[in-house]
Amino acid sequence: MSIGYRPKGESGALYHPERDYAYITPTLMRAAIERLESPNEEGAQWKKEHSITDEEIVAVAEALARAQRDFINAADAVNSLEQALNRRDFFEIRYPVRQFLFATIGEVFCAAWFEAVREVTKVNEDSAAAAGMAEFMASVRSLVGAVGGPCANNLALAQLQLRNDVLQSRVKTLHAEYLLLHEKLNEAQKLAEKPAARKASWWAALIGFK
Repeated sequence: MSIGYRPKGESGALYHPERDYAYITPTLMRAAIERLESPNEEGAQWKKEHSITDEEIVAVAEALARAQRDFINAADAVNSLEQALNRRDFFEIRYPVRQFLFATIGEVFCAAWFEAVREVTKVNEDSAAAAGMAEFMASVRSLVGAVGGPCANNLALAQLQLRNDVLQSRVKTLHAEYLLLHEKLNEAQKLAEKPAARKASWWAALIGFK
């Protein structure tokens, strides 16, 4: 069950995905920070090209962590992410360093997104995440339209494509099952049509006659 359901005794919507996001984000952020210590090949190349030092990585990670703490700081809370980051001089750190951090965070979040969608999706069935995925695809199509590409019935088209994928998968599965069943049926028919071997009588067996 989702952890994003409304706490008992409180008012408001029964469920908000933001509640889930609030709980899982620190875990993903921690995974991203740990990955900064051992970046992939492209990340290492970026770090080398922009002469990013370990001290700068520490500084940007600490600034983000302190800004995050201000989200729930009862004594002196902030009203926006930008305010929190400004308070911790996050934007004073070089842009390539900040990009290195955000690229790592983005990779972790994207990987988690994949795992989460797979968790609520069964093969050959409509995914519980299909509606959200369709909206995402529609947003991408709107972006394509904004730069001059074809863009018509974005959301409806995305929904139809996802539905079509499910149906095509079902057709492939059923076709494979049909071929297997057809092969077994042919084998069974051959066995049924094969004449039974004649069993010699006891007298024929005695005299060696077949």
